[in-house]
Amino acid sequence: MRTTWVLRLSLAFTSAVRSSAMVKTRSGKRSLPSSAPDPKRAVSSVAASSRTEAETSVARDATSTKSVVETTSAGNGRQNLLLELDTGCVRATFGCRPSKRNRSPYVADIYVPSLGREAICHVPNLDMGGKMREGVEMLVRPQRDKKGNLLGPNAVSPKYGTPKCEFVAQLLLVDESNLSAKYVPTWVGAHPSLGEKLVEKMLNKRLLNDALPIKPTQFQSQVTLKLKNGSTMKPDFVLEQHGTKRKRLLEIKTVVDTDYCAQWPLPERTKCVFTSSDANYSRTAIFPWGQSNQKGPDGEKVVSARAIKHVRELTKLLGEYDATVLFVVIRNDAAQFRPNFEACPSFAKYLREAADAGVQILVKRVRWEVLARGGDEDSVVGASCYNSDWLDIIWPTTDDRQG
Repeated sequence: MRTTWVLRLSLAFTSAVRSSAMVKTRSGKRSLPSSAPDPKRAVSSVAASSRTEAETSVARDATSTKSVVETTSAGNGRQNLLLELDTGCVRATFGCRPSKRNRSPYVADIYVPSLGREAICHVPNLDMGGKMREGVEMLVRPQRDKKGNLLGPNAVSPKYGTPKCEFVAQLLLVDESNLSAKYVPTWVGAHPSLGEKLVEKMLNKRLLNDALPIKPTQFQSQVTLKLKNGSTMKPDFVLEQHGTKRKRLLEIKTVVDTDYCAQWPLPERTKCVFTSSDANYSRTAIFPWGQSNQKGPDGEKVVSARAIKHVRELTKLLGEYDATVLFVVIRNDAAQFRPNFEACPSFAKYLREAADAGVQILVKRVRWEVLARGGDEDSVVGASCYNSDWLDIIWPTTDDRQG
């Protein structure tokens, strides 16, 4: 018997925290804070506004420039739909990384129930901060060759002589309910390209307009900018508004990790476990995640030298451009966000300096729904990603940084 089921995780949680990031004015309209955090407050809030009337915006055509033309409508489920993953995706369970047959750290062995065998999978986010462990459920997409044919299990790289990846990781199910029932099982994006893809959809659907200081009518992606000092920069997006000459650079950072409540049981792993001792604990998304194996601007150990470089570049460009850093929390169980100062004090410092200088810092959460047709583990799977809430930013205090 064929059945259809929908796995909906964290929906009740969404409704419980949905109002946390909203600020109302006397007129009833939701207002936004200034781009720089109030130094007297540890929390920076952003409000998301629902539109009550359909709007369209048609911008001039330009080479390599995308016009924002989609209609928006409040309360429309399709409007909040950002991305649908290929229905050719299949369920899998994680085995080990690196693969026994391909020793790259970006390659893992997985088991695919619908095939009844193991396969090799590309895992561009490595171990997802220790969350990609044996037995964890995944959603993976089959690879195809240049002609559109499935790559299959026997493809070999002509350059390296190693097996090619038959699948690519898309989502990972993080189920930590064994630690606490308050940790709701949650699908998490497992591919770094998902963040930028989702933001492009948000721009087209005008879902960022109530947070951005401008109302973008067109945008460019992956444009190399020549700066006045002779150097170049390649921001994720360059935003423009019709009738204004000022451009806004938009840098995207995808967030996959969260903290843990220090009073509850902790994971057995030792790496990438960051805790909060807050008496009124709410799960907090954190960035960056990982270990401090890279060198920062002053030779200090950092998690992501690239992320620090981007933030510092945006700060230096403020006289020439406006700038926004948008963190996309690609999981639905986080109620707020904070820079991960425990893992990378340098990133937290430079992000705060950027905010104080005038770089706008925003945090957007999305949620996943996974749909399976077939009834059991052998089913073919698709997944949809939906726009969710703006999240507050918890900035580290002096005590946090010293403790």
